[in-house]
Amino acid sequence: MLAVLGGKQRLWGLALVALVIVAGLSLMGLELRREFDRVRTLRAEAEQSHLARQELQAVFSLMQDAETGQRGYIITGQPQFRQPYERAVRMLDSELPRLRAAYADDVQQAENVRVLEQLIDEKLAATARALEAYAVGGREAGLAMVATGEGKAAMDRIRGQIDRMTALDARQLAELTDHVERRSRFTETVVSAVVLALILVVGASAFLSIRYISTRRALLATIRATAARQEAIFDSAIDAILTLNPSGTIETMNTAATRMFGWSAAELGRRDVSVLMEGEQGDKGLIAQIRARGAEASTGLISELTAKRRDGTRFPVDVAFSPMSLPTGVHLVAVVRDITERRRVEQLKQQFVSTVSHELRTPLTSIAGSLGLLSGGAAGELPERATRLIAIAHANSQRLVRLINDILDVEKLEAGQISLDIQAVDMRDIAQRSLDSVQGLADQAGCRLDLTSGDAAPVMGDPDRLVQVVVNLLSNAVKFSPAGGRVQVSVMPESRIVRLSVRDEGPGVPDTFRSRIFTKFAQADGSDTRQRGGTGLGLAIAKEIAERHGGRLWFESAPGAGATFHLDLPLAGESTTSKSVGGPRLLIVEDDHDAAEILRIMLVQDGFETHIVGSVAEALEAVDAEAFAAILVDLQLPDADGISLIRALRARADTSDTPVVVVSADVARGKARGRSLEVVDWLEKPFDQGRLRTAIRSILDRLDRRNPVILHVDDDPDILQVTAAALSGVADVVAATSLAHARESLRRVKPDLVILDLGLPDGSGLELLPSLGEGEAVIPVVVYSAQELDAALGARVEAVLVKSSASLTHLARTVRRLTFDRTNR
Repeated sequence: MLAVLGGKQRLWGLALVALVIVAGLSLMGLELRREFDRVRTLRAEAEQSHLARQELQAVFSLMQDAETGQRGYIITGQPQFRQPYERAVRMLDSELPRLRAAYADDVQQAENVRVLEQLIDEKLAATARALEAYAVGGREAGLAMVATGEGKAAMDRIRGQIDRMTALDARQLAELTDHVERRSRFTETVVSAVVLALILVVGASAFLSIRYISTRRALLATIRATAARQEAIFDSAIDAILTLNPSGTIETMNTAATRMFGWSAAELGRRDVSVLMEGEQGDKGLIAQIRARGAEASTGLISELTAKRRDGTRFPVDVAFSPMSLPTGVHLVAVVRDITERRRVEQLKQQFVSTVSHELRTPLTSIAGSLGLLSGGAAGELPERATRLIAIAHANSQRLVRLINDILDVEKLEAGQISLDIQAVDMRDIAQRSLDSVQGLADQAGCRLDLTSGDAAPVMGDPDRLVQVVVNLLSNAVKFSPAGGRVQVSVMPESRIVRLSVRDEGPGVPDTFRSRIFTKFAQADGSDTRQRGGTGLGLAIAKEIAERHGGRLWFESAPGAGATFHLDLPLAGESTTSKSVGGPRLLIVEDDHDAAEILRIMLVQDGFETHIVGSVAEALEAVDAEAFAAILVDLQLPDADGISLIRALRARADTSDTPVVVVSADVARGKARGRSLEVVDWLEKPFDQGRLRTAIRSILDRLDRRNPVILHVDDDPDILQVTAAALSGVADVVAATSLAHARESLRRVKPDLVILDLGLPDGSGLELLPSLGEGEAVIPVVVYSAQELDAALGARVEAVLVKSSASLTHLARTVRRLTFDRTNR
């Protein structure tokens, strides 16, 4: 690699040298070309000056002939003296245009020619008057006219004008000659400098070439040593390492891969990687699947796959795919790790958790309950020593129950098995319930609990899980508060969140413990904190539950000044709790929170569901995640303008026909730029709600969607009735109370979705799955049952909801999502 980089650098250096030489030669040629042009110009100007002066002399000679002929004729009276005069006058008519043409490009001389012509006209007029006087009055009259000196004076002026023109012409030619000489000296300097520079460049190039050859030899030696080291590392790695070409065939493999798969490198050379590993989708090649999932991204891709040995046995593996850019394309490096042992350990852990859940909690509950009854006097008054021992046993049994519950919660959260019953709750009620639960612990510790709350603090969440979070924070605050201390709880709604804060007067969080306070089994160091007890799981569980609610759990603390833990949850709008939704889902792209909230309230009042984003990037992520009935776009967004977003939506296959409504303060400029885009309406802020309703109604007319048909299979008539009521207006529900009834319904109507109970009077609901189609025509299924679904069948259904854990609101939301996606394909 170093040699390649060094070779590239030297190639660039040689290219630069060649460029410098070409540039130098070009500069020298250009300057010489200019010098030749200047010499030619000087020669042309000299010739032009010579011709112009000849024309001047010809004109002056003709004027002298005219004067001589006129005087000779007047003095002698002989006609032959008048012939030179007449010939000169005739020839002036042809010489003067040539003189004008000679000076046409020189403005100053052209003006001098015009003055000269005026003087010639004056001279000829004086000559004509003398001849006329001779013709009328005879020789004496003619000589008298000549004697006035008028003709001589005119001739002197002509002579003076011609002398000035000749001097000016000579001066201009001298200036041009001087300029050309100066530029010639500059050209000599430039050419000399360029020749010297070229000599230096050629010398430097020769020196660099010699150095390049010696350096290249050293680099080749280094590369050979590096390649040997890398080959040793490659073959000594415990994990299997494969390199794949862009088409997915195997190029190389290390010794660990030979041991893992049972194939040699020679046997697998140029064979497809699917010989060793299976993809998750049978119809699509493995290499296409991993590329589609982002294996060629800079961070690569880690995937869990099934591998195949040469003898046909299959085993689970973790595969890390990383891109390797080569001149032939993007190749892939696959690092394969056998996770059979890890799977076995995970299975053992799951079995342990199951044992703890079913085999330990039941007897512990009995033990803790019995001890509680004994300490409460259910068996009569006990001796003081026995009472003290029973109290110790009861407290520690309760501690053990909390530890087991915390471990189970952590395992369920990590496995994604905890479902949240999301509903509208007021965080003031959550805080009060939590205070009531911890009041006994606070009384025992001699600690006072205070609650401060403001206005209504509505959030969407699972009340029991939120109480679990707050109780954990309160328990920790009471444990670390000194006797007689105070724990302050406040619930305050803010602009977009509700913040519940728990403040204690304890020692605070040590600096060394801050980075791991929310990790599992984390406890601050020191005997004082260890004596306070605890599993080290509570804050980890609380943080996970907070994040599952879209919130955040964080803290502020100064050593010796107590700690304050904050739970931030998204503030729920009033209309969210007051009005159920179920209509088409709209995307609002608006960076102004207040404007977005007004739009949301208007649309929710009209029966729509909304999703708000504040930038073009978030909008594109949202349309990647789900389909929307329509999109409302503001033109002024922080990362790009709304017109660019609309163009991007129109360029995508999945959003090319999605209706768009522009809501902006400057629609005129937007219309000018987006005239060719299909937009339902352009609403100017502030907009009329009636205009908004008209635009949305036109969207619904264009969509022309029918209500989806849902087959609900359940033997409980009450469940069928309340589910149908929950989905009223969203879908047409067909009820079936048994497998036979369901099959009969399927023969009469093809539903868009099936809600399926597993426990039916004539068999398991899973027996209905083969009747619901295959491939692209398969009907999606939502399992809504009191029974747990076998993990092996989870891929066949779209969602699994457990009765009593999942609310009807959750079921209705799932049904709307699935049926909307299906009916809008």
